[in-house]
Amino acid sequence: MLFSSPFFIFHFLPLFLALYFLVGPAYRAYVLFIGSLIFYFWGEPAFCLLALVSALGDYGLCQKIYSAGTSSKKAQFYLALGVGANLGVLFYFKYTHFFLTALSQVLFSGKYTFSWVNILLPIGVSFIVFEKITYLVDVYRGKGEPARSVVDYLNYVFLFPKLLAGPIIKYHEIEKQLSQQSPQRLQVILGLKRFLLGLSKKIFIADACGAIVNPIFALPASDLSFAAAWLGIVCFTIQIYFDFSGYSDMALGLARMLGFELRENFNFPYISRHFTEFWRRWHISLSTWIREYLYIPLGGNRASMPRVYFNLWLCFLLSGLWHGANWTFVLWGAYNGLFLVCDKLFWIKLSSRLPQIVCTALTLLGVMLGWVIFRAGSLEQIQYYFLALCQPTRVTPVYFDFTADLFAAASLGAVLILLPLVPGYARCMTVYQQWQGRQRSEDVFLTVLGFLALCKVVSSAYSPFLYFKF
Repeated sequence: MLFSSPFFIFHFLPLFLALYFLVGPAYRAYVLFIGSLIFYFWGEPAFCLLALVSALGDYGLCQKIYSAGTSSKKAQFYLALGVGANLGVLFYFKYTHFFLTALSQVLFSGKYTFSWVNILLPIGVSFIVFEKITYLVDVYRGKGEPARSVVDYLNYVFLFPKLLAGPIIKYHEIEKQLSQQSPQRLQVILGLKRFLLGLSKKIFIADACGAIVNPIFALPASDLSFAAAWLGIVCFTIQIYFDFSGYSDMALGLARMLGFELRENFNFPYISRHFTEFWRRWHISLSTWIREYLYIPLGGNRASMPRVYFNLWLCFLLSGLWHGANWTFVLWGAYNGLFLVCDKLFWIKLSSRLPQIVCTALTLLGVMLGWVIFRAGSLEQIQYYFLALCQPTRVTPVYFDFTADLFAAASLGAVLILLPLVPGYARCMTVYQQWQGRQRSEDVFLTVLGFLALCKVVSSAYSPFLYFKF
């Protein structure tokens, strides 16, 4: 069920909110759980029961970890059992076909294929598994206690605003919110405004850029020109940001309407001076998870410098694999890991001596080239796409329906992602924040923008969020 679908906006959400606010505070947790379960069952009926059983298993294991004590071998055993079971679910659904295909290439040179393997990837399985592992590890480390009730824990796992594509949160971050669901009128209003903002970003900018990107990346090598290749990757850079940050805005807005404050997931990532800063600003909850639950356990910065560089590269190699069971994502992870190692080796120190505009331009170019790897469907496409990017004389008679509205959307997106770099931006924002008419002007603007976005939702075709497939 998509946040931007007419069924969710005009049927599911109004009915759910009506029930949520009509019942007393003591029953809201149950309404939230039933509503979240229906929300997930609507899109993944086959996986929903397994996810529920797995969550109940984690709840029981966590009680045993807490009772055994964090330093005991029993606790370690229960933790290993829980983490192993969750990773097993993730591997089976997401990587079985990828692993068997690679095995076929090694053993049979690709002549024999495992055609009997046909496993559908459940939506949001990666996010669900990561949060369930987070819960187990945090209790083992003593950073939090087990959920006070099974309903609180199930609401943590299945909370529908963040269920399908994050942000990834920790149980102890919202433990009190789960047990005290009493949203105020101001929270509902602010949440609605944030939801409409995210919907507008998705509908008016991300989907418009997608209408340019998809035909370009569908071109065969012989038809991909230099101009088309650069247009495609510039528009995809805009599309993926506004698609994912738009989803995050909608998720945070929905959560706030229900009385939950979730962590921010984006902070103008394209103005970063280096890749390290980029990953502190892009998909913040995932970057934080990688650092706390993968990089630090591997030794973090405490190991020897060669080991630190290897750990950093390995973490992002695995991050790429987390994004998808495809060699393109593995390569994308290795690509980002390489630049993060370069940051530690020399670039962060060097970039501090250079003008910000130079550092940002070089970093943005590196990120954009990385998006080619991310968006491409195969290693072969990566190769011919990069060749097209490097051949200014490459001209092919292929024309696109690059209409004025698509150009306007892409241009607006390009301006918005780089807006903080404009001289005087911080001062203007300070003045704007102090303006007495700010609240009213925002209300009017978002009301009009939201109305237009809702009209577009009704008349537009199906357009899933990009990160739903991860």
